[in-house]
Amino acid sequence: MKHVLVTALITASGIIAPHTQAEADWASVVWQNDVFVNVDGGGYTNGLFLSWYDLTTEGEGYRQPWLTKSLSWMLDQNSDALNFSEQTIGQAMVTPLDISQEVPDPNDVPYAGLLFYRASHAIVEENFADLVSVTVGMVGPASMAEESQKFVHKITGSTEPKGWDYQLKNEPIFAFSRTAVWRYELAHYMDTVIMAQGELGTMQSAVGGGALLRLGTRLDKSFPSTALHRGEISAPASIDGGWYVYAGFEADYVFNNILVDGNTYRNSPDGDLKHEQLMATAGISYGWEDISLTLSFRSGDSVDKADTSRDEFGALTLAWRL
Repeated sequence: MKHVLVTALITASGIIAPHTQAEADWASVVWQNDVFVNVDGGGYTNGLFLSWYDLTTEGEGYRQPWLTKSLSWMLDQNSDALNFSEQTIGQAMVTPLDISQEVPDPNDVPYAGLLFYRASHAIVEENFADLVSVTVGMVGPASMAEESQKFVHKITGSTEPKGWDYQLKNEPIFAFSRTAVWRYELAHYMDTVIMAQGELGTMQSAVGGGALLRLGTRLDKSFPSTALHRGEISAPASIDGGWYVYAGFEADYVFNNILVDGNTYRNSPDGDLKHEQLMATAGISYGWEDISLTLSFRSGDSVDKADTSRDEFGALTLAWRL
């Protein structure tokens, strides 16, 4: 079963590629795991994402992902603005604090896996980017999170997770979101990026914002990627030879999160969601001409009222020009 996720990613790639491959400019792989911060269980524990990006330049054609067309009315289609799109397939998971127990603590967050496809479309102006996203997917055994975590823990020598028999049941999910970012130059090699986002869906509904302080080069070229930075499913990057280090925070009010609340339409294990959530983030991104590497860390307060689950993990992002 350890190859199930790989098979799923290849299958999804075959479905998406005919619509993106001819126009995609960049691709990336993001691996997030709490092993980077010496934590093993207790909230968001692992994520693996494969993405394609279409970055337009003057005179090039651009095809908006069809899934985001229903949200285009939200964006001001300025004729002078650039466009970029992102399409991602990936898997994420949440586990209780003590994964060595065969029967998880009922007061803890549940075992929950998510397999999803996300499409995003953005309008980019000189110091402003406006982005809409649509996410569809599945939670439950169909997400194959159990097989993935057991495989990763086996090769890393981590604790064997024993409570996946109590994970969420299969259920389709969706979410619509809009993110806006504003860039303010503070000095030649320094800027700040202000972010605001709203999200609505069975996967998660939330409103929030945040800010990043960045120090580096070609900051005006890389700032639109910060629109993809918020939340767990994130991939900031520096491209075309630039680099930067960054630090910042996020504050959100989360109305619902299926990975904590449990199944929407069926009885399942669940946690007591903490609605007010804060998170700090920091990282470094370095871009060569055709490749980019980012190392980042995120640490948040508990996502459940029992204080057993934290969003604390590290992430490694590799992006390359196609």
